[in-house]
Amino acid sequence: MTPIAVLDMLAEPVVETPAEPVPTPVAVQPEPVEPEPVALAEPEPIPEPTPELVPEPVPEPVPEPVSAAEPDFAALRVELLALTAAESWNPAARVLARMVRAASTDRERAIAQRDLGDFAAGQGRHDDAAEAYEEAVSFARSVRKAAPGDPSADELLAGALAGVGDVAEAEGRLNEALSAFEEALALRRSPGGREAADPGAQRALSVALERLADLREDRGHRMRALDLYRESYDVTARLAAADPARFGLDLAATRARLAEIEAKVAG
Repeated sequence: MTPIAVLDMLAEPVVETPAEPVPTPVAVQPEPVEPEPVALAEPEPIPEPTPELVPEPVPEPVPEPVSAAEPDFAALRVELLALTAAESWNPAARVLARMVRAASTDRERAIAQRDLGDFAAGQGRHDDAAEAYEEAVSFARSVRKAAPGDPSADELLAGALAGVGDVAEAEGRLNEALSAFEEALALRRSPGGREAADPGAQRALSVALERLADLREDRGHRMRALDLYRESYDVTARLAAADPARFGLDLAATRARLAEIEAKVAG
């Protein structure tokens, strides 16, 4: 080949055969693998915070409820007298029962039993009254023995004996009644001049005289009854002269009874 021919060949364009495209490698995705189920462990419990140990307070001792103080004996007796004056018998009976429980000395026991006798006698319960009066006499004798010469002890025993006499007379036991009334009268005369200065003691003496006088008359002893009523009239007249409003009716009753006995003796 001539050089010209070679030059011509070089001058012709060279057509390059396109190369086959090289495929882009594709990443092969692995098939998804199902994850094996994993058992979830139960969460451990969260421990609660431990409370601080605080010592429990020591409770203060609670005082026992204090019941209302029971009124003393004297206050109960004042209440009793007010209730009986108002004829409130059921409340009076309750107060009297409290009085009997509250009595702590022989003097208080004698008073309580005498009042109990008076209350029972007023209700017509003579057996109960007799028993209470006998108890009153027993306690009153103890008081008088412990305080000989004490006018109040004499009066206490005389009042209890008068109750014994009243019940005995109501039940027809006249000898017992007579004995009780005579001892009561002797006791009420014994204080000497006390009854002259104490209107209550004078009135008690007058009543004792008339109780014994009525019983004497019932037994046919009219002259003795007359003497006793005359003595009572003198005592009551002094009382009425000093206090007509208080003792005027007593004097009128004694005068009428005295006139009745005088008429029987004269007739």
